[in-house]
Amino acid sequence: MSYKNYYSFFSAAPLPRSWVEIDGQALRFNIRVARKRIPKKTKIIAVVKSDAYGHGLVPISRELVQSGIEVLGINNVDEVIELRNAGIQNPLLILCPILPPEAPLVIANNAWVVVSSFNEAKWLNQAAEHLGKKAIIHLKIDTGMGRLGFIPSNFVKEMEKIKKLSSVCIGAVCTHFSQADTDIEATEKQWLELLKLKEHFKGLPIHVANSAALWRKSVYACDYVRIGLALYGLAPMSFLRTLLKPIMSWKCKVVLIKELPKNHPISYGSTYRLKKPSKIAVLSIGYGDGYLRSLSNKAFVLIKGKRCPVRGAVTMNQIMVDISELSSCKIGEEAVLIGTQGKESINADELAKLAGTISYEILTNIHSNIPRQYRHFLSRSNASVHYYE
Repeated sequence: MSYKNYYSFFSAAPLPRSWVEIDGQALRFNIRVARKRIPKKTKIIAVVKSDAYGHGLVPISRELVQSGIEVLGINNVDEVIELRNAGIQNPLLILCPILPPEAPLVIANNAWVVVSSFNEAKWLNQAAEHLGKKAIIHLKIDTGMGRLGFIPSNFVKEMEKIKKLSSVCIGAVCTHFSQADTDIEATEKQWLELLKLKEHFKGLPIHVANSAALWRKSVYACDYVRIGLALYGLAPMSFLRTLLKPIMSWKCKVVLIKELPKNHPISYGSTYRLKKPSKIAVLSIGYGDGYLRSLSNKAFVLIKGKRCPVRGAVTMNQIMVDISELSSCKIGEEAVLIGTQGKESINADELAKLAGTISYEILTNIHSNIPRQYRHFLSRSNASVHYYE
């Protein structure tokens, strides 16, 4: 190798050891599936909080807006500013309570806020008065979630106080179902609790349905629906898995291969000992990257289209998998943590079940430092984002 080629070889930009692929075609497919489930007049609040469930706040939001989504549901003022700076002008609904110093930023950036107390409305009113604008709020009623919202017995009194605030406009009334994915009766009970108060907010738009509730009963699709998990292709109920397409794949590289004898321990604590002579691959991923330690000795990864079991404890940046059943494997081989390879698939629901958690945590736990690659996206206006066909 010449000096020039040698230098070029070692100075080339390294390929990522781990990366996430996001499929725009699958995202748009899931939007169409959701649209078919709701009346034409119903608007979608696409929930993109927490970095769009780990998929990337700005690129996902841009794609959703280009696909006709009306409102984006977010977590806090930081996300409002990030989206406004990215040029997104659609209504942004902050789903969590704000703090007093945040009120001016909320009003200045024309964000809507879900409000659970008179004090929140008062802070927004003061900021709106100062800026010469109107604060748009959605009043939340706690019908059984026990988190945010007015207690039903206090709601009417508090709403009447809020109506007297000169710079506040009530844009909608909402509630949040706590068990829509698991308990039909409890969900219906919450719905009926809301309806008891309907005469007091007659004429105002309503939203109650999350992804699970949307497929429980069509009546829950009111003026708005709040959809998160379903947009990303994950199913709150098992029967939806055939209707939706997961939009995320998570991949990494094999960095070392070694042959070990029977009874050899694997990883910290020697929680696994080989039952026979085995070929072990070390992968460049671990709990420091978001691959949960609770997947130790439980999960599988896909290499060459076959399921390879995780052996031993997941470490900070590496896991070990048994590749003894593969006919061949080399350094740099692609391993799929979430996604499809050949005829085999591993989804976030599977990992969540093994880890004793929910798919939301699997997705949002993937470290933001891991590169996201956006494939088949219509919106490509962000130069800092990696887009691919």
